[in-house]
Amino acid sequence: MKRHALRIRRGWKHAVPVILLFFLLAAAAIPFGASARWNKVFSFFGLGGFSSYADGWPACVHILDVGKADSILVECKGHWMLVDGGTPEKGKIVVRYLKRRGVTRLDYVVNTHPDEDHVGGLKDVLEDFPVQHYLATKVRPDLIPEDSAYLDTMAALRRKGLPEEIPKPGDQFSLSSMEICVLGPVVPGNSTNNSSVILMLRYRSIRFLLTGDAEKEEEQSLLAAGENLSADMLKVGHHGSNTSTCAEFLKAVHPKYAAISVGYDRNKLPKAEVLKRLSLAGAKIYRTDVEGTILFLTDGKTITVKTEK
Repeated sequence: MKRHALRIRRGWKHAVPVILLFFLLAAAAIPFGASARWNKVFSFFGLGGFSSYADGWPACVHILDVGKADSILVECKGHWMLVDGGTPEKGKIVVRYLKRRGVTRLDYVVNTHPDEDHVGGLKDVLEDFPVQHYLATKVRPDLIPEDSAYLDTMAALRRKGLPEEIPKPGDQFSLSSMEICVLGPVVPGNSTNNSSVILMLRYRSIRFLLTGDAEKEEEQSLLAAGENLSADMLKVGHHGSNTSTCAEFLKAVHPKYAAISVGYDRNKLPKAEVLKRLSLAGAKIYRTDVEGTILFLTDGKTITVKTEK
């Protein structure tokens, strides 16, 4: 009997790798790869991807590592919003991340402004996922880009038959039980950066402020509008450029956490002055060029942070 039990245990020991290989091959064969169902299988065997840290949390903000660009996935109880899509070269990386997370449709896609490093990857996203709403900013006619990153995304939008919706300050919508309020742009911007859509995400008592590439001029317009800008997490504007994140704005936001979506380039971002201002404001700083993709997980009362590197 003991020998028989020993043979069974040894048999299972050899069988487990085969079973895991079967799951991996099956997941690779289905259209959306490791969907939410497969993530649960992988997590059971301790093989869940980095994004599976969000399993079991009602809400999460994923700051994707897309270099000096922005792409932010927001999830709440099985509903999804993507804010920006990085550069055209990062589009397929964003798509793969969303599929691995188990995203099969997007309630909202938001393009904060039409610069290449925010709009470029959205072409691939639009081609791969059903999208219910596409929100974008209105820029002056002379500021509308003529590059392929913008034009290709607009073409994908037309093929999908999806209209651009232009939100106004004060507009509100929900992502399941997460409330989303549009704060800006308050006034027409003098640049694409200062035309950035600015969103405040509220899940119970936790607040996330997403600022696109807003610079000091747009920050000042938000302050002048008298909005409550306080937030637990600030997505730092313009990749940590010194044109953004002015001291007065930081005082109003007073974030516990600051996320900078950035990669190496000739501008050597984030700037030391910005990092110093954030530190003096008491914010714990996370950078995608250092930590990789950053997850802000919340139960509505507290925030837990996970990083990929």
